[in-house]
Amino acid sequence: MTEINPNEQEAGARGFWHRYRLPIIVAVIGIAIIGWLVVSKGTAVRQAQETVAAQRAEWVKQAEARQAGMVKQSLNLFGVPLAWAVRREMMAGNLDQVDQYVTDLVKLEGVEGVTVAQADGSVAVASDRRHLGTAFGGLYAERHLTAEQITAEETAPGQWLLVVPVMGLNARLGTVAIEYRAPPSAPSAPGE
Repeated sequence: MTEINPNEQEAGARGFWHRYRLPIIVAVIGIAIIGWLVVSKGTAVRQAQETVAAQRAEWVKQAEARQAGMVKQSLNLFGVPLAWAVRREMMAGNLDQVDQYVTDLVKLEGVEGVTVAQADGSVAVASDRRHLGTAFGGLYAERHLTAEQITAEETAPGQWLLVVPVMGLNARLGTVAIEYRAPPSAPSAPGE
């Protein structure tokens, strides 16, 4: 039987190392480089995704602000001829025609309610008949009864209140309040 000399095994392991050390070192360095590339690529992708998400959120925020500004401007412009029409009918004491305007207005997309108060603050015409004869101040802020300018304010996201003072020649005739819900926007990234 042959005996295994421990020195021969050690010489064999050393011989293997001496013979293959360069390919082993190159393989370990190669694996380390590949691992580093994979980790750095993953980090770069995550950072790019976070940047894109933040940029998209900023675009959406800007688009919503632009839309809110356009809705406000449109409502203010709409309020001018509405005030003229309601003024003409209130001066003539023709609340039936004002009621017809209100009925037609609530048929428009986005108009959820219309209330017309007289100068004393009592509701004379309303799309919701339960409000007839009630105090305007019970439905909306009292400050709207004395406002001198048409105002459109966003009461909740996408929900607007247009307040139109109706002025006669010498005195206030009444106030019109319109509750409006703007259509939802579908923001898209620039270039889509």
